[in-house]
Amino acid sequence: MDVKAAGNYHDFSGLASLRRDAEASPEEALKPVAKQFEALFLQMMLKSMRAAVPDGGLFEDSSVGMYEEMLDSQLSVTLSDQGGIGMAEAIVKQLQGPTGQSATALTGEGMALRNRLQQLGGIERSLQDFSLSADKSFSQ
Repeated sequence: MDVKAAGNYHDFSGLASLRRDAEASPEEALKPVAKQFEALFLQMMLKSMRAAVPDGGLFEDSSVGMYEEMLDSQLSVTLSDQGGIGMAEAIVKQLQGPTGQSATALTGEGMALRNRLQQLGGIERSLQDFSLSADKSFSQ
């Protein structure tokens, strides 16, 4: 699996291929998906840190904010690729379980949680389908 495929924050084709790979083989996609989650977390953290700094200074311009957001987005992906803050490894360990087993070998509470998440995913898809059909009926 190519983790570098989604190495840029604006590379949506890399994210789409990561999604396809995750659907095909969830065990192999666990680490790259955890890295993407860590990148999103880091991006939110950087955005919050920037919001805490008062505005003003030498480079006060409306376009500076846009470039800072782009920098934060790319920085979060790069940091996650290079090890990040350890969140991706913790997520992988948590999902694999204490013996390193894959998510497909869950038992007990893990299996119940997985089934519930799959049900919620089905609900989300049916809500999206309903929303799309409602949009089509209103546009006609």
